[in-house]
Amino acid sequence: MQCFVFLGIQGSGKGTQAELLSESINFQHINIGDLLREQVTKRTELGIKVQDIIERGDLVPDELVFEIVEKSLEPERKGIVFDGFPRTLVQAKYLVEHFEVLQVFFLELAENEAIARLSSRRICPACGTNYNIHSNKPQKDNICDVCGTELIIRKDDQPEVISRRVKEFYDQTLALKEFFAKQGILSVIDASEKIDEIAAKIAAIAERLLNR
Repeated sequence: MQCFVFLGIQGSGKGTQAELLSESINFQHINIGDLLREQVTKRTELGIKVQDIIERGDLVPDELVFEIVEKSLEPERKGIVFDGFPRTLVQAKYLVEHFEVLQVFFLELAENEAIARLSSRRICPACGTNYNIHSNKPQKDNICDVCGTELIIRKDDQPEVISRRVKEFYDQTLALKEFFAKQGILSVIDASEKIDEIAAKIAAIAERLLNR
């Protein structure tokens, strides 16, 4: 199955851009973080295993990630846009062995800007809608526009967890940039630009690859 992949430091906008691309080309959007949090909420066997790992901001073991990827696949879809996967070299090798990776988009963002963005994120605990107190504020302070629930800061967006997540990004995820560059399938995108400008650049690359 064909796929596109989004990599980048936390807060670089991977989720937003992955969703925009998946909608425009009718690919399944797989956000590993959201899927894991869903398992935690449902108190599934897998969710119980990973709950503590997620709340610490640590990386989920490769075997559990592969399990949730395989369970979430929709074979009838044209392809997949992966968001938050892979995060380790083991996962990257699994990806290229099991999927036709058309392109990996690396959203590049300065560490201080990434931390600022993460610290500004809010989420509705009831319906899951995401907000940012600077760039995407709710109409009423700290209240979800969709369902009226009070917004919260995700546990993995707490300052001490953010620091750990950023360190892990530099320790592990940056190695993926070199791996995919050697494969000749890496595009580095400036994530400090406006959302629509970034999306246009990504869409142009994706359309060229899909129509070749």
